[in-house]
Amino acid sequence: MHDFSDYQRRKLLQNQHIKNVSEKQVVFHPQFKAKSVEDYLAGLNPKEIFKKANINLKWFSRDYPKSCLKKWKKKYLEEGRESLFEERRGTGTGGGRPKNEKLSELTYEELLAVIEVQKGVIEDLKKKKALTKKNS
Repeated sequence: MHDFSDYQRRKLLQNQHIKNVSEKQVVFHPQFKAKSVEDYLAGLNPKEIFKKANINLKWFSRDYPKSCLKKWKKKYLEEGRESLFEERRGTGTGGGRPKNEKLSELTYEELLAVIEVQKGVIEDLKKKKALTKKNS
């Protein structure tokens, strides 16, 4: 997805099916997601669903409606319709990057393991540097 201009963001926010728009992301209302999945399961194609909702597709990648419906449909079928109404951002339940462990919370053995891994990485880098110098 590309960056949305201020104009695009304002226009998108005027649509009743859009809850929020950042520079790079659009958040749709849960009702729209659920209805869209139901329409999709009934045979409408993703672009038709977005056009029917007056969402300007020229501001999105070509496959954006399809990728949204694919994600929403998976959640709908696996977790039920109500799952589309649950906000899980920032709860730690949606995957994302693993949290960094604080070194102060590691045991002595875990710290030793971290050091061993770091030593191995340093040795590998030294070997690669030596090979690069040798081949130059």
